Amino acid sequence: MERDYLKEKVVKKKSAVKAAWMMVVFVLVFALLLAKYAFTGSLDPFTGLPDSDVAYSIAKEFIRPTTLSSNVTFSDSQYQFAKKSDSVYVIKSFYTDGEDVKNDFRITLKYDGGNAANKSNWTLVNLDQD
Repeated sequence: MERDYLKEKVVKKKSAVKAAWMMVVFVLVFALLLAKYAFTGSLDPFTGLPDSDVAYSIAKEFIRPTTLSSNVTFSDSQYQFAKKSDSVYVIKSFYTDGEDVKNDFRITLKYDGGNAANKSNWTLVNLDQD
């Protein structure tokens, strides 16, 4: 039985080219995942910009140190939320201190990327308190 070396060579070349393309695709996917992790701190493909609840919790962290009372209660259900741009958030709400005095505030925060629940990934742009 004769072997067709030329035909075998063509088949091997096709499978080698296919394997090379699969390796290129694998390397690209790996590089994209690595870049996503480096910029956001998460591999979850559905994590994007923070929602209103996350921005409001960060706003409370920025406001607490500015109050004179240690017994501050925020209105978690009555806040207003708006986005100035993709990463700039404006929140209006109020808090009460130990003397039950209502204090209104308006805070503008910029999300810098990374873990949204981490205060260090945010920048305080403006804070107005009444």
